[in-house]
Amino acid sequence: MIRKTLLSNGIRVVTQEMPSVYSVTAGIWVNTGSVAEDENLAGVSHFLEHMLFKGTQNRTAKEIGEIMENVGGQMNAFTSKEHTCYYVKCLSEHFNLGMDVLADMYLDSTFPVEEFAKEKGVILEEINMYEDTPDDLVHDIFAATMWPEHPYGKSIIGTVQTVTKLQRDEMYAYYQQAYVPEHTVLVVTGNVKHDDVIKQAENLLGALKGKWDKPELPLAVPQSGQKFVYKDIEQVHLCFGVPGLPGDHKDIYKMHILNNILGGGVSSRLFQEAREARGLTYSIYSFNGAMSAGGALVAYASTSPQKVEEVVKVMSEQMALLAAKGVTEAELRRAQSQIKGALLMGLENSSNVMSRLGKGETNYRKILSVDELVELIMAVNTEDVQNMAKQLFQKDKLVFTQVGAKEYDVDINSLL
Repeated sequence: MIRKTLLSNGIRVVTQEMPSVYSVTAGIWVNTGSVAEDENLAGVSHFLEHMLFKGTQNRTAKEIGEIMENVGGQMNAFTSKEHTCYYVKCLSEHFNLGMDVLADMYLDSTFPVEEFAKEKGVILEEINMYEDTPDDLVHDIFAATMWPEHPYGKSIIGTVQTVTKLQRDEMYAYYQQAYVPEHTVLVVTGNVKHDDVIKQAENLLGALKGKWDKPELPLAVPQSGQKFVYKDIEQVHLCFGVPGLPGDHKDIYKMHILNNILGGGVSSRLFQEAREARGLTYSIYSFNGAMSAGGALVAYASTSPQKVEEVVKVMSEQMALLAAKGVTEAELRRAQSQIKGALLMGLENSSNVMSRLGKGETNYRKILSVDELVELIMAVNTEDVQNMAKQLFQKDKLVFTQVGAKEYDVDINSLL
């Protein structure tokens, strides 16, 4: 059962007891990411995520790195466009220790000057590595092309210029501004009691104070277009997609089904046509990039320069076919079974459950049970999927991005 409690200072605590597992996963989520940064602070949320591991009033960076591994647990963090999460997974007998370390990092990090300087170098190398990873880079270029005037178009890790200029005091001011109770969510899942979590949370996090009138995120207004970025590599990496729906839209489950049928697995249309039938690519898939103020349905593939035209043709044709002729009952049932299976099997892993609950509460202040999600997925019919395809797959909404040594010249108005 999912339970939610508000601490005395306003922090939201969400738990799901899983008595059949040995582990506990605890995550502290903060409702800020790259979308909340101004131009001068681009990348600060991601940099800040790194710095919370670099020492507190009570522990050194080395001690933070070792403490959970010493008891067989693990600790990590991630930053997205809309949120940042710090989490620990351990045996249930070490839950109190894991919570203590998380709270210590979240409330009492010291941002040592020498660590800040070293970590800036690490992140600059991360940016360079990202530039050398074309299958990641092409997605960032896609977002920047679709949302050139919106925060969704910004890179999460920032740029060499913004990270180089960022000062420790600027980061600390951002930390004090954004890491406040109203925008903090604690999610704990696994073999632990809700009342024990609340007791620990009140004791460890109850001292957090502050308010932040976070600017409201504007509706993401997409644009059509295309962009090519040169890289001296053998393959061409490409994204081909259209604007989608926000994650809390009433029709988002229809879009989940549509995406699964288009490119969600080895039985999907893109995989079967481009890889199995024609041998055009090793990697091809689609994904539903839903966020709180907008989203996208994107197909990705990597292939040789001489095969790009045919791969793009397959992507375009499959999208057009879904809009024109819809899907079969067999495709619908297979997609529903795949999504249902992933949801139910995810219940066996405390980390998966923590991530699902954290994203729902942090981004939307709304959490549906797995039974509710399954019911919504199973309620979708073939007509729903075709109507969603007609709504999304329109040529005047297309975005096409490429990374490679040779640009494929395409008139996107001729596609779909």
